[in-house]
Amino acid sequence: MNYSPKVFAVIPIRNRKDKTLRFLKRFIDQTYENLHIVLVDANSTDGTQDVIVSLYPQVTLIDVDDECYWTASTNKGIEYSLNNQADFILTINDDSYVDINYVRDLVGLAIKYDTDILGSRIDYMDHPGLIWSLGSYSNWGTKNILQLSYNKCWIDNLPHSIADQEVIKVEALAGNGVLIKKTVFKKIGLYNEKFLPHYHADSELIMRAVKNSIQPFASTNVVVYNDCVDFFGKPQYSWKQALTYPIRYAKDFFVKRNHVYFIPIIYITLTYCPLVKKIPTLISFFFISLFIPLKEVTLIRTRIKRFLSRNIMN
Repeated sequence: MNYSPKVFAVIPIRNRKDKTLRFLKRFIDQTYENLHIVLVDANSTDGTQDVIVSLYPQVTLIDVDDECYWTASTNKGIEYSLNNQADFILTINDDSYVDINYVRDLVGLAIKYDTDILGSRIDYMDHPGLIWSLGSYSNWGTKNILQLSYNKCWIDNLPHSIADQEVIKVEALAGNGVLIKKTVFKKIGLYNEKFLPHYHADSELIMRAVKNSIQPFASTNVVVYNDCVDFFGKPQYSWKQALTYPIRYAKDFFVKRNHVYFIPIIYITLTYCPLVKKIPTLISFFFISLFIPLKEVTLIRTRIKRFLSRNIMN
């Protein structure tokens, strides 16, 4: 690669020292030379900073307060990077790991295809080759907004039309492993701290870019391995769990660090959803979703079948 743009990797961290160190142990050995690592620490109290300063003095460490969730922390890192002549910003999370050629390969694709925004394929860390996300999309008019594309699809089962391409067009991207050209931020601004303090700010930035005629892409073969917890099958609910689910779910609407926090959902829907689907989307997300377990209560269905079977036999 003759041209080596200046890449700043921005990683927000807080109180998960073991995962942060696991990430750095691999990431520090990247083969791409023009890489600068910026950790933005939101007031960790577990000794994270002391260990990083001791083991990795070459890493830039920025302090922010613990009210800086993912969005504000990431913005602080981006501001620092842009002020230090970054050509690209790479947003990536510390609960993941990548191969040593990861940045080199991602930058190579960005240059080859002249992309302004290029995301990584994200696989489950415990199941390499099983896709967590290859871009994302919104199914407006339903509760399924900001859905992960090809989630739980094995790489060998991808459609040939997708697998045979090095990069594909996407509607949006999760923020873990996204390479963004500096001109994008200059044109559309940083992540939206006001309405999206933690979850979905990553997707919203990409949707905003699309709205401003900037096409995002995702790589099919440059991979981030994500240490995520997810269901591999439908959850089974007891009677009690199903009946109390609406209360528990509704409480999450008011938690900033929850993916169903109501302000980001309303903001994204009002800003990006087609007019005729805005109300159905909000109704589906905030009301119909409350009663989903009642459709999936395996134990309830089993007991009803047993009850009916006994009564028919009698």
